[in-house]
Amino acid sequence: MDQWMIVVALFSILFVLFYKWSVAKYEIFSERGVAHEKPWPLIGNIPIKAMFGRVPVLKHMIELNLKYTGSPVYGIYALRDPMFFIRDPELIKLIGIKEFDHFVNHHSMHNNMQESILSKSLISLRDGRWREMRNILTPAFTGSKMRIMFDLIKSCSEEGVVHIREQVESTRDAGIDLEMKDYFTRFANDVIATVAFGLSINSFRRKDNEFFRIGQSLSKISAWSVVKAMLHALFPRLMKLLRIQVLDSTYVDYFSSLVNVTMKYRQEHKVIRPDMIHLLMEAKQQKLADLQDQSKDARYYAEFTDEDLLAQCLLFFFAGFEIISSSLCFLTHELCLNSEVQDRLFEEILSVHQELNGQPLNYDKLTKMKYLDMVVLEGLRKWPPAISTDRECCSDIELCDENGQKLFSARKGDVLQIPIFALHHDPANFEDPESFNPERFAEDRRVERSVFLPFGVGPRNCIGNRLALMEIKCIVYQLVLNFSLIPAEKTTHNLLDDIRGHGLKPKDGFWLKFKPRQ
Repeated sequence: MDQWMIVVALFSILFVLFYKWSVAKYEIFSERGVAHEKPWPLIGNIPIKAMFGRVPVLKHMIELNLKYTGSPVYGIYALRDPMFFIRDPELIKLIGIKEFDHFVNHHSMHNNMQESILSKSLISLRDGRWREMRNILTPAFTGSKMRIMFDLIKSCSEEGVVHIREQVESTRDAGIDLEMKDYFTRFANDVIATVAFGLSINSFRRKDNEFFRIGQSLSKISAWSVVKAMLHALFPRLMKLLRIQVLDSTYVDYFSSLVNVTMKYRQEHKVIRPDMIHLLMEAKQQKLADLQDQSKDARYYAEFTDEDLLAQCLLFFFAGFEIISSSLCFLTHELCLNSEVQDRLFEEILSVHQELNGQPLNYDKLTKMKYLDMVVLEGLRKWPPAISTDRECCSDIELCDENGQKLFSARKGDVLQIPIFALHHDPANFEDPESFNPERFAEDRRVERSVFLPFGVGPRNCIGNRLALMEIKCIVYQLVLNFSLIPAEKTTHNLLDDIRGHGLKPKDGFWLKFKPRQ
């Protein structure tokens, strides 16, 4: 009996200690005067159903943001960690641009790749090393460099059109129904393969090619991946000690081998191909040249190694594989449901096609299409590729408006979330936000840039936004020129309710009907 009492007593003590640890941070918002809901022990304010993918996550974000209308900042406990959500446009400008030096880094929870190669990628780097890498990479994403890569992307777009046309001809029907997530994932896969890894792969013909198969496995968010990410957030030291990584190292090694073999072959055979590997190899050589006259210590801290180059290729893979395919799914979904917008877009595309008079589409013509630009921007407004971004405060600062009135006191270590999706769906920022209206981006109308953030904000925005826009516009041009996009039998008419869980995809997929234009 005494032994049982000791066991019960020890268990009770451990339970009490665990409980106190689980709620130890839950006074922060109250102490700081930040609006928030009462958290549950350990899980904080995360709905239990959301952990199992049963909550319409995007709709929940909108409702949560609107609930705190009038509050410039509101708080959410993500498990044990307090996160400050910034909804005031002036505060967003201060954090992202004007006081950027206090908010240079993303939250270190992004770095739960631990010692993996991705810890060297631009999104994971911090402070001076991030600035250095950003400066090295920026020349690779200028308009002139995009023009060089345009033909590679155009070729992938044309293959995508050929694939649909062949299917239509084989069925001898008036049109075909396609699940667009699979279609655009294959397109994005081919673009990333050719642009970032120097490979020509037609995933429409070679359905189960290795690059596509491994890419899907690596980008897929499984239940186990979510559990591992949560465990990294709760017990980072333990997970590092146990060497448990969120990403499967086998898949990462596959891409590492691809890049290393490609670089070695090009160096030995002096091969030049207008793609990302070539631009990064150029950037590396330029960096080495710039460091010739500097001290040995400076070279050590400023070096740009093959491993750094590989990390950026992997980052472009993750960004391109999922973000581009999702953005295109949402945009074509809106075009099929908004026939007037599609008809006007077709008129502009047909006009440009006739101006080309049989010549292939070129980068300059594509970028000068005003209505196409408006349509794409509205697609990114309603369905932004990143639903939120964050900044970590590196030192205490009082954030004040132009009149000197304090808006928020940020403290060192604060994690500030900018809820991009919710901001884009706030009627205070965009009138009738659930409608698809490209006219918002007409030249004579001003959009508040501090609340239009499809590629992030300030110096730490997405470095590849030009490349992303070129990919989206190129494939949309080809599809709308050749086909009418109309609703299919399985097309969902309420995406906000149908999208649940961690993958931004309706439960029945993105279905469209393609009807060839005469």
